[in-house]
Amino acid sequence: MSMLVVTADRVIDGTGREPIEGGAVLIENGRIAAVGRRADLAAPAGAAVIDRQGETLLPGLVDAHSHVSIIPGLGNQGGQLRERAGKAMLRAVPNLRADLLSGVTTMRVMGEEHFLDVDLKAAIEAGRVPGPRLVIATRMIAARHGHGTALTASDGAEEIRRHIRENLAAGADFIKFFATGGTSSARAAADTCFYSEEEIRLIIGEAHRDGRPAAVHAHGGPAVKLCVEAGVDTIEHGKLCTAEDFALMRKHNTWLVTNNAISFHPDGIEKGDAHTPEIMAKLNRGRANVPKMFRLLLDSGVRWALGTDSMHGLLWYEAQKAVEFGASTAQALAGVTRNAADAIGRLGEIGTLQPGKRGDVVSVRGNPLADIAVLREVGLILKDGVRMDTLTAA
Repeated sequence: MSMLVVTADRVIDGTGREPIEGGAVLIENGRIAAVGRRADLAAPAGAAVIDRQGETLLPGLVDAHSHVSIIPGLGNQGGQLRERAGKAMLRAVPNLRADLLSGVTTMRVMGEEHFLDVDLKAAIEAGRVPGPRLVIATRMIAARHGHGTALTASDGAEEIRRHIRENLAAGADFIKFFATGGTSSARAAADTCFYSEEEIRLIIGEAHRDGRPAAVHAHGGPAVKLCVEAGVDTIEHGKLCTAEDFALMRKHNTWLVTNNAISFHPDGIEKGDAHTPEIMAKLNRGRANVPKMFRLLLDSGVRWALGTDSMHGLLWYEAQKAVEFGASTAQALAGVTRNAADAIGRLGEIGTLQPGKRGDVVSVRGNPLADIAVLREVGLILKDGVRMDTLTAA
């Protein structure tokens, strides 16, 4: 039996209770066995001890929305997805390392071509490639004339159903589809709806029939109402959502997974696509609306979580922007731990430091409830009780 005790100045267990000053976490065989005050949690005989003085222990961070092979700063994200599998893999492996070394121990992957995420998930689980635990969508479901279409296009009942079932057969944990336009392509406006109501209901129904969640790329416009009323589990992005949209989402208990690094960070969309006027116009529209949208979100009571949308290693920045737009530090921290785990359907395993859950623990220097920016200073990283922060950066 392997046992490990980690001690620190405090433990924030992610449940919402007050921090445990002078706290400790006991991990046995990769699972959390106990959490409490160091003075009350004596190290069992033979247990290894790691002391993180001056630091705070947190649950492993959860990136609720990303892609493994995309680097926004390179531009032409759709083109990146259409490239050969080998080129995509060469981007994906260092991306995943960067995510892991930023404290992300679980990541929901929102679509890849070539079933790249299937192979990477298996390689990570086998210990051949370092990276976060992956929750995968396999190929995106997207209309031929819409945003998000790469090598695979899905139109009409027969083709949509076949592609979804192929994804599920390949190992998809959930189904991801694109209902609206997006920022990173020069196609139609971000609130354009590309699927009919019948197609939207078909996609969500096929996912749910197999016991899988459905996640939809939707910034705003009529698609949000259609998807929420059809029972979608998560709205992704939502940068143009209105108070009416949020009221409907609250009624149906729908999650919003939002992101801002890709829009506001200097290495995001603007770095790669500043030369495309159509993309910059949509980017500026979203930037202008996000502060208002976020205030509406906070007032609505809709459940929300955060994801980087391929801004690898920048989940701390997502949390910082949420605070900038009005969230408390506690809300922002929950958006990358407990709530993110809940939004992706994994709260039973991760997201909080509680007995029985996976031994995913990270440390940061300082207290994120006092300053959310300390999430940038990740020290210890444990995934299933195994130390990951000792990986080399190359």
